[in-house]
Amino acid sequence: MFLLESIDLIALIGLFVQTLLAWVFVAVAASLKSRSGASRAFDDYFAAFIALALGLTVMSVRFFRSHEVTGDIEFWRDGAWFPSVLYSAYLSLKIAFGFFLVRGSAYLADRAEPSWLRRALWPGVSIAVVLPWIDGNVNSLLVAQAPVMVACALLALRSLSHVRREGIGLRVVRGALLALAISWSVHAAAVLANAQIDWMHYVLSLNSFLDTGVQLALGIGWMLGVLEDSQHRLRAAEEERERLRRELERDERLRALGTLVSGVAHELNNPLTAILGHADLLRCGIGDEQSARVIGEQAERCRAIVRDLSALGARSPRAAEEIEVRELVARVVRGFSVGLRGPGGPWGASQRLRVADFDGIRVRADRVGLEQVLTNLVANALQASPATESVELDAHATEREVVLTITDRGPGIPRELRARVFEPFFTTKAPGRGSGLGLAIAHAIVRSHGGTITLEDGPDGRGTRARVGLPRVRAAGRAPTKRVEVASSAAFGKRLLIVDDEAAVRSALRVQAERRGWLVTEVDSAESALALGHELADFDAWLCDLRMPGIGGIELHDRLSEQDPALLERAVFVTGDLASTDSVRFADRCRRPLVQKPFDFDELFATLSVQRALPVR
Repeated sequence: MFLLESIDLIALIGLFVQTLLAWVFVAVAASLKSRSGASRAFDDYFAAFIALALGLTVMSVRFFRSHEVTGDIEFWRDGAWFPSVLYSAYLSLKIAFGFFLVRGSAYLADRAEPSWLRRALWPGVSIAVVLPWIDGNVNSLLVAQAPVMVACALLALRSLSHVRREGIGLRVVRGALLALAISWSVHAAAVLANAQIDWMHYVLSLNSFLDTGVQLALGIGWMLGVLEDSQHRLRAAEEERERLRRELERDERLRALGTLVSGVAHELNNPLTAILGHADLLRCGIGDEQSARVIGEQAERCRAIVRDLSALGARSPRAAEEIEVRELVARVVRGFSVGLRGPGGPWGASQRLRVADFDGIRVRADRVGLEQVLTNLVANALQASPATESVELDAHATEREVVLTITDRGPGIPRELRARVFEPFFTTKAPGRGSGLGLAIAHAIVRSHGGTITLEDGPDGRGTRARVGLPRVRAAGRAPTKRVEVASSAAFGKRLLIVDDEAAVRSALRVQAERRGWLVTEVDSAESALALGHELADFDAWLCDLRMPGIGGIELHDRLSEQDPALLERAVFVTGDLASTDSVRFADRCRRPLVQKPFDFDELFATLSVQRALPVR
């Protein structure tokens, strides 16, 4: 075997080991890269090790062939053209190794690559290609690449010094880079001292083993560092995804709130328009008893709308009574023509609504709730039908139910959409024309009565027929209860405490109570009620709102239940929101009456008048 002047068999073995180790890291990194996505730092370190493995392979081939016993030794001697080609490839690949090492370290530190780095790459490669042809001695090449390797190692170290997060992998990489700078400094010094010191030849034969150790540390640190970086990025991505999810939920809640507000405004504006119109007529002295009746009916409709929104959550109780269908339909028709100059109004209700004879047909239902159902269905039918067509209202009774039908002559509803039309906020109307709440509320109201509501094709497949089925009441049933408008003599001289933060509400309650003979005291907070102390026992009944500034009605109830439970037997609680979580929980545990605003005053004061007779629970 031939031994070259500066590299012997031991060095060749070390070179083979170093080359094999480089390819092992490349294979492991390729597996990691294929299984999951990689960061830019991973990609650059991966490219650096590929360049290193290729460069070491070129050198392994060159020196393995030069140790063959047979063959053209002159062909492989330093200075020949083919070794010069291999040296050019090796030096170019080492330049690429240093380039990717520096850039990968910058990305690992979340920094941009140095601006000069890319510009310096190709001049460095060009010098690496030309240099072996000027001086093809391997020792000269080692000296020439030493400052490049030292500079790249120090630049990579400088980038990693800015990493804020610390981990084992990064510490190992820093140590390996420092060792890389030191080892190449030792290589250069050993080559320069080889001519003067004979035993330095043996030191040079071990340089591949030294490089192998540095390379092993660098590869392990790279793997650990990149994995730690990936975990950090994964946690950051999860945090960002969670932040975006919260923002999306907030946006969806805001959109739902906006839709709900729009829907409530849509539902309330029609009856409020009628109320304001007839109130203006009364203020001008033009209105009559009909105007007062319409105002009362439409105000009750507003109260029902608010309550029926709670029905979407099936939380609002309903007081059923026997209703004449003819009277109910008459109220609905009047609702479409109230406050209008002409008999038909903007809907042309008196001309476009064809109403059948409903004599003798009765249902047991919540009057204002069912009125809201019919109002929504008729409004939809009138909107869907051409101006020249009529909407038909009809009813018939079977053995078990009364069926109300509203038929329009519009374009109809596609079958694939009929399963969704009763979903809240779903609408087929143009933007701004529908809230998507009308049919959802109607469906909830009918279901709460134990009835059914469906949409079918109209006659001859034209238009839509809405069918509402409700339990039937025989004609011999009890007549509807009339409203009592006179004060009850049983209330004269009794004392009533009103606890509410709204002055207008207290004023209305005072007037209604004094009409019925009550002696009224008002306070504007639960704290003021508690400040009365033993005087609370002097009241025959007291009326308290749940939601007020301060402790509120719920806390007042809880304090009195601990301090003086007997006082609660005279209490009636009121609220404008039976659908809130606090109100629902309170209603479940409270044993006192809980009345929803706005009130039916006759029912409210009938409840108040019997509170003292109730036993303590």
